[in-house]
Amino acid sequence: DLPRPSISAEPGTVVPLGSHVTFVCRGPVGVQIFRLERESRSTYSETEEVSQVSPSESEARFRIDSLTEGNAGPYRCVYYKPPKWSEQSDYLELLVKGPWSPDLLWTPQ
Repeated sequence: DLPRPSISAEPGTVVPLGSHVTFVCRGPVGVQIFRLERESRSTYSETEEVSQVSPSESEARFRIDSLTEGNAGPYRCVYYKPPKWSEQSDYLELLVKGPWSPDLLWTPQ
């Protein structure tokens, strides 16, 4: 069986509105296609730009510019290594923060 891919986000999973995030999907060497999926499998981005980062690991990077609230939510990776697709990674939850943070709001006692 193929090992499950991993997913991470740079600079992190909590990002300000309007900034960017890069999802990094990792799998074994020999992957032809990485796919970044939203909650439903029908919404995804696919890339054949796979780079080998170590003798045993390959990765693909998916950058989203100018984040909106619509970009928030769970993401996961899956890859194609002939002749089949891997299982999905765990979900990674992306949070998009507005210009103000609730922690900074002052409420009178």
